[in-house]
Amino acid sequence: MQIKRFEAPDMQEAMRQVKETLGPEAIILSTKTIRRPAGPTWMPRPSRVEVVAATDHPATEKPKPAPRVSPLFLPQLESQKSSAFPLENPFLQKMLSAGISAEFVGELGKGLSGWKADSRREGNTEFCLHYFRWKLMEAVEVTGPEAEGAKVWSFIGPTGVGKTTTLAKLAAHFSLRLAQRITLVTIDTYRIGAVDQLKTYARILGLPLEIATGREEFQEILWNHRDQDWVLVDTAGRNPYSQEQLEELKGILTVDPRVENHLVLSATTKDFDLAQVVQRFSLLPIRSYIFTKLDETDEYTSLFNQLLRFKRPLSYLTNGQKVPEDIELATKGKVASLVLNRIPWN
Repeated sequence: MQIKRFEAPDMQEAMRQVKETLGPEAIILSTKTIRRPAGPTWMPRPSRVEVVAATDHPATEKPKPAPRVSPLFLPQLESQKSSAFPLENPFLQKMLSAGISAEFVGELGKGLSGWKADSRREGNTEFCLHYFRWKLMEAVEVTGPEAEGAKVWSFIGPTGVGKTTTLAKLAAHFSLRLAQRITLVTIDTYRIGAVDQLKTYARILGLPLEIATGREEFQEILWNHRDQDWVLVDTAGRNPYSQEQLEELKGILTVDPRVENHLVLSATTKDFDLAQVVQRFSLLPIRSYIFTKLDETDEYTSLFNQLLRFKRPLSYLTNGQKVPEDIELATKGKVASLVLNRIPWN
């Protein structure tokens, strides 16, 4: 997380500097008034405002503009009557109503009183919104940009979540934009048309495609392509309630310790069902989550709850069918915006 200090004549100018330098997703960590000693003529000098702000974007990366929060989505916060009853705060009640984990909301309530002890924050909607954004960002993990080096990635998950399309988007990104050497592999010999779909992507992108029908063949393919920057492995969707299917998948993917499994999940799936899928697919070691179909829902609390419930990093988000455009590297700020901007605060 990048942290930066700003000093300005007033709060309005300080906030302008924060947004200009760190972007609209920046969060405010602290503010204070700086009182200057009198000058040589014993005339008082005007006080200034100091703001410390942070963003999860690396210092070398220019933050991408985030959608502006409509005034309709800003919380109408009221002063808490007592810190002993933190969930009386209407904002916290709305978060509970939206389906965010009750345990997480409870922790927010405990910390809210101390954070608002500064009288300048009391009743200040913008400061409170920054506080909750900060806490949401703290609560989740993201992978960040991938380090260089040979990678073997498999894409696992239930049926219909977009594993093959996600693989194609990343293959196009790594190949066309980063000019890296890619080999595509499929072990999905069950689904009708699955191989043909991946063949089409491979032909368009000009990438080699290998088909593995079992554990030994998959191991041989990985050995033959060990010089590649990326080997991306497509798998058949598995029924999370079928232990036999999951054991079969595990038997193939554990043939080589280099294989990193990325669990692909749909943002449209209900909270309870997501929890079941994640728990059952945890039979395999999971490197990260990839959430798809963000464009097919406007409720993202289930996504956030899984990041809390099963502590693994989020790597990518997809929001459409276009290859390779509709995919982005996940950031903490993006997750916080997805959750907070969809809650009707008014």
